[in-house]
This record gives sequence, C-alpha cells and structure tokens, in this order.
Amino acid sequence: MTETTVSLPNHLHASLLALVKSDILPEEINSKLTHHVKPTHDASSSEIPYHLLRDISKWTQSDAGKEALLTKEIDYRDYSMITLLAGTTTSPSAKLGPFKRALSPESAALQRLKDRKAISALINGVLSVVGVGVAAWWAAGSVGWKPEYKALLAVFAAFAVAATEATLYWIWQWRYDTALKKHSHRKIDPPEMSDEKKSEEVIPQPSAAEAPIDDQEIRHRGRRRRSRDVSDHEDKD
Repeated sequence: MTETTVSLPNHLHASLLALVKSDILPEEINSKLTHHVKPTHDASSSEIPYHLLRDISKWTQSDAGKEALLTKEIDYRDYSMITLLAGTTTSPSAKLGPFKRALSPESAALQRLKDRKAISALINGVLSVVGVGVAAWWAAGSVGWKPEYKALLAVFAAFAVAATEATLYWIWQWRYDTALKKHSHRKIDPPEMSDEKKSEEVIPQPSAAEAPIDDQEIRHRGRRRRSRDVSDHEDKD
C-alpha cells in the first residue's frame, strides 16, 4: 500500500526544525523527523509522511508534550494537525490515473446491452460445445466405434465448435465496439427551434423611416395637417 505523504513547504519546515533543535521529542519520533528535516530547506525531503505529522501532533497535544514545549517557550498550538497541514499538498508526487470520459446515455445503454448479450453468447457457446461433444460421442457409439475413437471424435467436434463460437464472438464484439465508438464520438446537434420560437428570437431593427421623431417635428406635422383640413373644407363649400 502506498504511504500517504504531504509536501514540506518553508513554514512547515521551520516549525519542525524548531522541534529538532529543541531535542525534546521522543527518540523514535525524533529519529524519523531528522531523516526528513535538515538544517536547510533545500537539503530536506520534499515530502514528509502523514503518519509522522500525526504522531508529532499527538505528542505535542499531550500533557508531557505541552510541558516540554513550555520549557523551550514553544507554543503547542502551532503543532495541531490543522496548523501543520495548512498550505500543504497531499501526495504531490503521486501519479493520477488517466482521465476517463463519462459515457453518454446512448453509449451507456449500448454498453449494458453489449454486456447482456456477451453473457448470453458465452453461455450459448459453452452449451453448444458440450452438446456437440455429447452428440458426437453418442453418434460414434451407435455405429459401434471403440471408446478411444468415440472420445477423439467428441473432442474434435467440440474443438471445432469452440473455434467457430470464438470466431463468431470476436466478430460480434468487434461490431459492437465499433458502434460504441461511433456513439461516443458522435456530435450532438442542438435541437431545431420551431417557427414560433424563431419569430420570438428575431429582434426587429428600426429602419430609417422609423427613426425617433422629436417634439418640434410633431408640432410641424400637426400644423400642416390642420391647414390641409381647413383647405379641404373651403373647397367643399
């Protein structure tokens, strides 16, 4: 099992180095700590085991640890797990596995169908091999063949059927894998909008004739309209 480690930044190195210099840690913890923490940060390890920090924190929070830290004028609260892990990275050298994209609903349904059919094909293949072998044994016995010849015929017939079933299964799996790749790489086009939605989406643009009219232009138009009405009335009279 891989050991969990955390990074050793400058502030954590300074806190742990103070414990190393004070020489108050238990011998077992101190020997492990001096293996990772050196007088300079560059000479120290880039990572430190998580369980070592946990042991240090547990000891510093005990009564004996608090008394020992008090004699060296060191604050025990600087060595709680929250303080020690602040600003660190868990297992920075660990390599993550390759990213696997989630299957689309269509691809997932096709994968489930493939699994069910694969189980059915395997069961059918096993039954076919056993059935052909038994049938060959019975047929050879009905014509009076010796047991060794019956066994050879049964084995040969079963082997031929097994090879045929394996070939058919490989072809079937290849076709399903090809169909699954097509589904996973297929681009999903956005749904087409209906005519009503398209009309809602169209924003009418004002033309030059529909440009805003100021108040002065409105008054001029009103005067011209009244003058035309008066002239039309006089013509009728």
